[in-house]
Amino acid sequence: MSNQLPETASPTEDLAGGLRSLQDRSGKTLRELQAVTFASDSALSRYLSGRTVPPWKVVAALCEQAGADQGELRPLWVRARAARRAHRSPVSPLLELSVVESHLGRISRVAAAAISEARAQGDQVPEHLLIVLRLGADAADRLRMAQRLISSS
Repeated sequence: MSNQLPETASPTEDLAGGLRSLQDRSGKTLRELQAVTFASDSALSRYLSGRTVPPWKVVAALCEQAGADQGELRPLWVRARAARRAHRSPVSPLLELSVVESHLGRISRVAAAAISEARAQGDQVPEHLLIVLRLGADAADRLRMAQRLISSS
């Protein structure tokens, strides 16, 4: 592998080209490489096609199989990872909070149903259910406050 890889359309494609070169140099199939990279052949296919950026340990294992210097691929991998992060659409904080709110609501409903069932059967309500219900209500109040703060900013 040369010290200078030609740049293509994107850092991810540059990395994928380097990975394909490593596979060629290793002389191994994707099935054979999956045992040494601990990545499935379908994951390796995604890495070599540029659809996904692999974890560094996969790149390092491919370098080892091809007898290549890891230092040559490291800059390509770093650029590809940075490019992938930059292209990800940021998740709205309000969306994240709505997911948490949904889970809190489900937990509170389950705890409330268990409390009702225990009371209906004349059983003593377990303390942990009361704590879950109280903590869920406190968390829901804090969540609503956080949503108001985010919305107003």
